[in-house]
Amino acid sequence: MKRTITLFMVVCLLPLASVTLAQQVSQPSFTNQDISAYHGDNNTLVNAIAVIEQSAAGKVIDIRFASTNGTPGYNVVLVKGAQVQFFHFQEHSKQVVELDASSKPTYMLNWRGKADVHFALTAQVSLSTAIQTAEQAHPGAPAMAAGIARSASNPESDVHAYNVLLKRGGSVKRVAIDSATGEEIADPSALSSF
Repeated sequence: MKRTITLFMVVCLLPLASVTLAQQVSQPSFTNQDISAYHGDNNTLVNAIAVIEQSAAGKVIDIRFASTNGTPGYNVVLVKGAQVQFFHFQEHSKQVVELDASSKPTYMLNWRGKADVHFALTAQVSLSTAIQTAEQAHPGAPAMAAGIARSASNPESDVHAYNVLLKRGGSVKRVAIDSATGEEIADPSALSSF
């Protein structure tokens, strides 16, 4: 009888276990390898944005350092007109290459969409200015990534800012810059994660 009850419980709970195991697990934005591969300084990310925007004739609204096969570069979300496009910028060659579905990083596959594009395009403070503000407030900590963020508690609110990830020693520090005022937000955890 005990064996029948145990077997019955296993059969009933097995589908629940597979659902639990199939859920996505949050992954860190950067691995230690990515952090150690980044050798930029203050202005590196801002300069990359300028080159990308000129080459691709659009506006960068999200940029993240990505070392591909040992070659430093950046994965970029860019807006041209009303269309969102995804690119990889190779730092040394200054080459901008559009990413196809098979080469997009996971975060790009579920990119947030139209609302974030609107907020990024209408922000009073540019992404480059937000990066410069964060780097100036934290000397010796160059930006590795930056992009628009929403309120974590109320994604439908009009509160928006930029997440800027700074390399500080061997780790990454997240700084939030208000997209309306250009001021650093004291508690970046109030925004959605990057």
